[in-house]
Amino acid sequence: VCAVIDLAALRHNLGVVRAATPGARVMAVVKANGYGHGLREVATALLSADAFAVSCLDEALAQREAGLLHPIVLLEGFFDSSELRAMAAHRLDIVVHAEWQLQALEQSRLQRPLRVWVKVDTGMHRIGLQPEQVAGALERLRACRVVREIRLMTHLAYADDRSSDYTHQQLAVFNQVSAGLGLERSIANSAGLLAWPEARSDWVRPGIMLY
Repeated sequence: VCAVIDLAALRHNLGVVRAATPGARVMAVVKANGYGHGLREVATALLSADAFAVSCLDEALAQREAGLLHPIVLLEGFFDSSELRAMAAHRLDIVVHAEWQLQALEQSRLQRPLRVWVKVDTGMHRIGLQPEQVAGALERLRACRVVREIRLMTHLAYADDRSSDYTHQQLAVFNQVSAGLGLERSIANSAGLLAWPEARSDWVRPGIMLY
């Protein structure tokens, strides 16, 4: 059995994202070995993306070893504080979604500060800080010497169901949490950026639609 992967199709799909979200920056999700298509090959085909998103440190390092200089966001952040040194050395962005990660950053001493995305659980109930925790987390991160920039993100649970009101509820929660903060935000996944114009914020995160 042979699977033929058309990299031109990937580039076309990224163009569809650009056309659908004018003004937004694109974080192309290439986790899980580029959704099984080959991490390096996919990332090379998607060089016009503004950033890449992966799941873990190993995936990010594979991109750096391939010579890619784009911002790379680790969607699950770090699994142990011992990873932070490598993340700082390779200029990786991290997602913070748990109290223990906040504590680890506060206790760390790194050669260069990190850009941090704070993930808010607006209803996905997978990972993320609760909305009422966000203000305190931001205050702590602003005081943290190893953090140089903070952004906000969330994940939509039912964006592929236009008949559900759940996405409206999630957007309302996220808008309330982020109002007046002046921070860059990322909401829309593939379904979100195609079906929910109000979810197209500063950054969009196309994943499966690219493939």
